[in-house]
Amino acid sequence: MTDSIYKFERYPDRNFPVYSSVQQKKELLVAPHFHDDMEFMLIQSGEVTVSIGMEKYRFCNNEILYLSPRTVHQAVSDTPDASLSGFVFHPSLIKSYLSEDGGSLLFACGNNMIFSEKNTLYEELSKILKRTISIFHERPSTYKLEMTAHILLLLSLLSRNSAVSDCEKKDLFRRIGPAVEYIDQNYNRRISVSDLSRLINVCDDHFIRMFKAATSRTPAAYITDVRLHQALRLLSLHQDSISEISDRTGFSSIQYFSRIFKERLGLSPSEYAKISDHKT
Repeated sequence: MTDSIYKFERYPDRNFPVYSSVQQKKELLVAPHFHDDMEFMLIQSGEVTVSIGMEKYRFCNNEILYLSPRTVHQAVSDTPDASLSGFVFHPSLIKSYLSEDGGSLLFACGNNMIFSEKNTLYEELSKILKRTISIFHERPSTYKLEMTAHILLLLSLLSRNSAVSDCEKKDLFRRIGPAVEYIDQNYNRRISVSDLSRLINVCDDHFIRMFKAATSRTPAAYITDVRLHQALRLLSLHQDSISEISDRTGFSSIQYFSRIFKERLGLSPSEYAKISDHKT
């Protein structure tokens, strides 16, 4: 899905996809969206409610949230002084710096994580994240080298904190890889569980169990997420009608598309299109 790598973030340098910004003095700090990037949120002041998928979490000053790729999220101010700093980067940035088994590190960072001062890694993570954001804004002569090094440090901390880095689960993720790739390339078509299970030579029921164990989502939920991801990309371009977007992204009807969109993001496709320019 390379066409959506730079979906929402206005990277200063598309060859070095890193972005950071501060959101404050408004009720809707981050409009609902999701993307292929890895993202950190640092609550700088006040209180903020962040919606992650269908769940809502309230964050206070200095707490940190890591959001994995393709996670629907938004942030709303709870207090007048609410402010957050976001740091976003695409995984492709550090791919060449990882070993042949580097995917294991990225896989271990696959779950959303919340860090408060009670977390044993919080102090180290907070220090590195704040320095990473400073590097982005200061742009020293060694900018790319320092930025890459700090991102790798952040990933290392996520991996240490992760509860999903066991070998069995990583092996499951590798086994369902062909099915995940097929979904990413054919989301605009009808996809059945049988289509996917045949790719890895297992029965349908066993495939569903494997997929959910590896991704924490059913195949149907993952397919819907991918379709929504692409729908968001097309809506932000303002080039196609909602009916055309529904058809191009594989939804069975515009009514179903609108219902699922509203359930997942809390607003209609047309409402989303109106605020798409305000994402960060």
